Amino acid sequence: MTINVKKHTPTFLCSALMFICLSSNVVLARVSPPVLTKQDFSVKVKGQSVALGDRWTPDIARKIDVPLEGHFVGEVPFEGTNYKFYQHQNDGLEIFTSNLWWDKAERSVDDYIVSQITVTAEGFATPRGVHVGSTITAVNNAYGDGQVENDSGEQLISYELGKKLLSFEVTDSKVVKITMNYDNGASE
Repeated sequence: MTINVKKHTPTFLCSALMFICLSSNVVLARVSPPVLTKQDFSVKVKGQSVALGDRWTPDIARKIDVPLEGHFVGEVPFEGTNYKFYQHQNDGLEIFTSNLWWDKAERSVDDYIVSQITVTAEGFATPRGVHVGSTITAVNNAYGDGQVENDSGEQLISYELGKKLLSFEVTDSKVVKITMNYDNGASE
């Protein structure tokens, strides 16, 4: 039996090219992390999700075992207006609440929202599974390449969505702190 190579070569090349293209798309889909969403700015604490922008209530404070009444840390300017910030903390977890944008959101001046979440201990993870102790590779696989700053052996990898910032502090290629907060435009 003789195969006509000239007759079957275009079909073979076309099939091979389609297979290579489809394989490339699959690889790209796995490598590219999904775009940040509102849920990326949250952590699970004792089974309770806590996210930036959540209303601060006695029920949330009780469920995550932090004091309802925090320590006043000062007023912070956002868009020309000063807002009051309070710190609530427990082992490895700091929650900052504020009356941020109460005047623009038609809330009472005494309505507080979660304005910053800082995690410094294992046991708390982002929705994408990154936690204190995760490797820099795990961060990049989950979130992609962020904005990187290096300072004295520490690395800060940041991601943003609108006014929300998600930062991973990395030392010796391991996450040591996770911070989620709103950007007030001030440089430290």
